[in-house]
Amino acid sequence: MLLFIFAVSAAVASVDTTCGLNVLGSLESTKSSRSKYALVYIFSCALGGAVTGLAIGLINFLLKLTVVDLFQNYILVVLLALLLCVEFVHKTGILPSGNFIVPSEWIKHAGYRSAVLWGMILGLGFITLQVGVLFHAYILVSLFAAPWWLSLLAGAIFGIVRGTVFSLPLTRSIVFRMLEIRVRNLTLLSTVRQAASKLLLIGSIIWIIFY
Repeated sequence: MLLFIFAVSAAVASVDTTCGLNVLGSLESTKSSRSKYALVYIFSCALGGAVTGLAIGLINFLLKLTVVDLFQNYILVVLLALLLCVEFVHKTGILPSGNFIVPSEWIKHAGYRSAVLWGMILGLGFITLQVGVLFHAYILVSLFAAPWWLSLLAGAIFGIVRGTVFSLPLTRSIVFRMLEIRVRNLTLLSTVRQAASKLLLIGSIIWIIFY
């Protein structure tokens, strides 16, 4: 359950990134059919997510052959607690993250080729910038999921949700409105993402310890 909660949450939170906002812009400016563009993009995102999920699943399978599997709950609690601390002190920039820069022509000339490439890249997850800790939490939980093929399924769901969130007109309008509202030195979008991250991590740690 935690795996899929983090997979979906990480996908939704990805709108709060420069790359995510560029995707929203490409969907607004595409000269192709928006519905077809979105379908190609979502399918490519799902494929990219499944590739990452398969890679994690293979590592997961190998870990279960070692003594690490005996201590997975302790390891998860410690690592999730560390992520929570990083989120609280606003030092998420120290976490490993991709830094792929989207070519400007992908935004100006958003065709089906761009949708496939962009979808695959965003579906993979680790190539693009990840703000916050939810993607990292999703990867950690996925490494210890049982059975291992749940990692593959979660990866595909991450890709589908990430692609769908960007493609829905309602989502785009909500995101743009949240970007216009400031809460201290942050946008409302970032404020909500940070609060949701902390609540999810705290709830997950409590769940693992007591259940």
